[in-house]
Amino acid sequence: MRSPAARTVTLATALLALTCAAVSACGDDADQRSESNYCTQVGNHLTDLNSPTIAEDGDIDRVVSAWRTVSKSAPIAVQAEWETMVANLETAITVDATDPASMQLVADTARKSEPAANRVISYTQQRCGALIGSVAPTPTTLLTSEPTSTSEPTSITATETSTALGE
Repeated sequence: MRSPAARTVTLATALLALTCAAVSACGDDADQRSESNYCTQVGNHLTDLNSPTIAEDGDIDRVVSAWRTVSKSAPIAVQAEWETMVANLETAITVDATDPASMQLVADTARKSEPAANRVISYTQQRCGALIGSVAPTPTTLLTSEPTSTSEPTSITATETSTALGE
């Protein structure tokens, strides 16, 4: 007779095998998330990542789909950051320009996603030779006291972040 732990391991293994077969993701995930495939997907969708043309509602779906496709191909090194960027985009497309709370949510989400955006931009530029956005990333400096260096602090607004992300 098997122990409860052995039955649990067997059940978990069977469920994993069924899940992998159902979604066809387990065996292909490494290839899908390879740097080569990622760079190919970035190249295939660079226009929608950088300067999408939005003339009608279907264009929004196309752009979001492009971001999701690239995100699904992102190597583990930037997978979480891409997921953050897609969530940022999904928040942005729900904005109600007449609702201050909605506008604030989009601004807050963009601000919070800035480190992820900078990581994605840097990684993609280094690994693929492609620039997402129109400028290389710069860290945001919150000036809470006197500057300690002679250089001026750099600040990025939510609008500039959105522009840098191609939104």
